This record gives sequence, C-alpha cells and structure tokens, in this order.
Amino acid sequence: MSEMIESFETAKGHVFGDLLTARVAGKPLNIGLITLGFFEYWRMFPGTLKASVTEDMTCIYNRLGEQFPQDRIIWPGLIDTLDAAEAANKSLQHEHIDLIVYAAGTYCPDYMAIQVLENFRHVPVILFNTQHSNRINLQTNYENILGNSALIANLQLAATFKKMGWFRELKVVVGSIQDDEAYREMSSYIRAYKAYINLQTTNIGVIGHVFRGMYDFEYDKTMIKGTLGPNIISIQVDHLLEQFDKATDTEIAAVFEQTKERFHIVGLNEDDIHKSAKFYVALKNTLERFRLDALTLLGQHYVEQKTGTTSYLANTLMHEEGKYVVNTEGDVHGLIMMTLMTRLSGKVPAYAEWGEYDEELNALLMVHHGYADTEYATDRSTVKVNRSPEQWGLQGAGFGFEYTLKPGVVTISHLIIDADGYKMLIVKGEALHIPENIPCEEITAVVQFAVPIKRFLAALIKEGFAHHCIIAYGDLTEELGYIADFMKIRKVVY
Repeated sequence: MSEMIESFETAKGHVFGDLLTARVAGKPLNIGLITLGFFEYWRMFPGTLKASVTEDMTCIYNRLGEQFPQDRIIWPGLIDTLDAAEAANKSLQHEHIDLIVYAAGTYCPDYMAIQVLENFRHVPVILFNTQHSNRINLQTNYENILGNSALIANLQLAATFKKMGWFRELKVVVGSIQDDEAYREMSSYIRAYKAYINLQTTNIGVIGHVFRGMYDFEYDKTMIKGTLGPNIISIQVDHLLEQFDKATDTEIAAVFEQTKERFHIVGLNEDDIHKSAKFYVALKNTLERFRLDALTLLGQHYVEQKTGTTSYLANTLMHEEGKYVVNTEGDVHGLIMMTLMTRLSGKVPAYAEWGEYDEELNALLMVHHGYADTEYATDRSTVKVNRSPEQWGLQGAGFGFEYTLKPGVVTISHLIIDADGYKMLIVKGEALHIPENIPCEEITAVVQFAVPIKRFLAALIKEGFAHHCIIAYGDLTEELGYIADFMKIRKVVY
C-alpha cells in the first residue's frame, strides 16, 4: 500500500501534502540581451559599419557574462531587420527570460524594438544608452556618427513607450561601451532583481509568536506574500521540541567539541554547552525537515524554559555556515531583510537593536542579543562566550556571545507596515574601530552616520520604524532601493 499523504503538521514521514518535497533553490537569472542596428546603413557603409557595431554589441555581451558567471546571458545576435526581431522574440520567449538589457548600436526605428519586446512587458528592462567612446571625436566622419547614434533611437523608443504605457519602470543607464560605472550600475540593478525574485520562493518558518507588546513586529502573512514575496509557514513549537528530544549523542558531541575548541568560554558549565549544542541540532533538523530557508523563533519564556538554553549558539553557527538565516523575537520583517541582504552581500548580516547615542562621535551604540557571525568581530581571538544576561526561565546560565563588531562601511535596514502600507528603511553608516570589546555580555557595534545624530534619531522615531535593525557590511543602499521599487513599497533613506 502506498504511503498515506498527510499535512506536515501531523505526518511522521518526510513527504507532505502541503509542502514541496524538494526545496526550491535560488535559480539563475535568464538575462536577455537585445541589440539593434539598422539594415539600411549596411549598404551605405559596406564591410565596416556592421562589423564595428557588432564588435561593440559583443563587448556588452562579454562584459555582462563576466559580471554574472552564475547566470545565463542569452543573446540572439544583432537584430537589424523586422524578421530578425521576430526571430529573437520567439527565441527569447522559449528561454523564459527574467530580465532584458536593451542596447542600440545605431539609430534604428522603433518598430523593430516593439516587435522584439512586446511579449516581455512583464519583465524589467534596462535601456543601455551607449556609444563607442565617452569623448566626442572632433575629427569624426559620418560613419562614426551613425555608429554613435543610439541616443536618437533611444529617445524615440522611450517616448513611444510613454505614449503606449509600456515599461513604466524602465531603467536607463548611460555610458560608453567600456564604461565600468555603467556596468556597475547595471550589475547593481540585476543583482537586486535576482534577490527579489528568489524571495518569492523562500520559505520562512515561524516558531512561537511575536514577543508580547512588540506591535511594531506584528505581521499579516497574506500581506507579506502579496507584497514582499516569501511564504510564511507557522511551525508548532512541539516540532522543535521533538527534534530536541531526538537529537543523538553523536550529533550533539560534534557540536559540543567544536564549541569548546573554538571559543573562550567564561562562566558556563559543560551542561550549558551541551544543551546549546543540542539546540543547534534540533533547530537545524527542524529547518531541514520542513524545507525552510529561514526561521524566526520567539525563544523567550516557553522554548528557553523547555530546553534550558538559548538559540544563540545555534543561530551563530548557522550564520557562519551561511545556509540558513535565523533570528529571534518573532521578527519576521527583520528576517526578510536579513534574507535579502544575505543574497546581496553573500554573508548573513548582524541583527541588533538601536541604542544610546554619542553626539561627539555622531554615532550610535548598537546592541545585539548574543549571536552573529564571529567573523564580524574586531578580533576573533577576543570573542567571549558567557551567560545570557537576560534570563527567561533558563535552567543554567544559557549561552551568549560578547564582542564588538569590526570597522567598515555598513548598511542598516528594516521593514515595517503602517497605516499607509509597507516601507523600507535604508541607511548607510560606518562601524567605528573599537579597540576593546564593550564588556556588557552582548554583541555590540558603534556606528557613525552622515546625518547629525540627534536629527537622525528624531526623524527615525517620527517616521515610526521597528526597534530592531539589520546591519550588513558594505554599501547595499542602491540595491535595496531597487528592491523596494520592485516591491512597490515606500523607501525611507537617510
């Protein structure tokens, strides 16, 4: 008899009727490159103009391939007739294009572009207004002028789109064929779109609920799916506790020994470390059993009382491994931002709370509840493991990390839904060098801002953002702005 299919809530096996059996991996982008010339010109300048334009368009193809080695750049070649436009249209439809880069190598009438683009009005289009060089050649001839006449075609085409109501969010990039800044700008936009579309198939688990009284974190699963994209899956806490009870001695021992070997542990006994290692095994097995990509866990009170420990070792190790993104206190919106910023930067960001300000440094103290990738420490040799300063019904000392984040440019973000809908916070700052860890039994950072600190805080409070923030290293402000636009939500940038 075949296995009876049940819901993941009750099934004992590993196939469920309401979860996909195979995890949906982030897929590579299919980037269509559409390049145009004009057949009329080839006979006027035989043997040279078409070859020159084709060489320029080939350069774009090669540069995009270098920027996106994990994705597919699909180029049907130089389009110079209506038949070629129709053939390219059919070819690109077959390839299921996610995004289009459009470039004209000469002036060309808008009907060819319309022919190739009319079946792709649902995907973003980057119009790359390009020319052979970024300088005017005062000794030029008419053939070279034709080879640099894409601006005429692009103005005509963009005006046509405006009249037709097509591609209302057209992204325009201006630069010469070898302009590094133009390719950087296109790369930023494409990377943001990839992170956005992969969010649509992300499974986020929620164990427990938002911490009592944190109304700023409350969420609506339907609004999240409809506006932001990911699937929110409620996981009963019993599933985690079942995995905690089932964790084997062999699984626990490996994590236990690794933890003792790697970290300077102060004030914890072996039972505290053992329970934290057991929690790591339980959390990882829960994520894998339910095909989750990310998970938020309330932690306080019930789970910590039942397991006798915190999730902080588990969260830290998972962030270092980079396969899963996890946080606490039911902060689903923060978890979504962490997932996006991980895909943009390649590393799981830190998760913190706003703290006290320093007017002389024009900076804020950020405080984190005891877990983050230890690579962010100013000096990894000074990372300390200590008790959890907040005790939520623990039997023992718990488990938490103490260190201060290293210096560097950071991007701070979060999401919130208010009476006017969703909005995204986007702030660039700089984590300052703090030579010695702040001895507060937590993870800390001192972040400096460009805006005067008291004015920044007044604006942040008045705007009404959550009391948590996500801190990623690097400048991700441009990409996050694009993602907010893809989501059609407001962005608040400081």
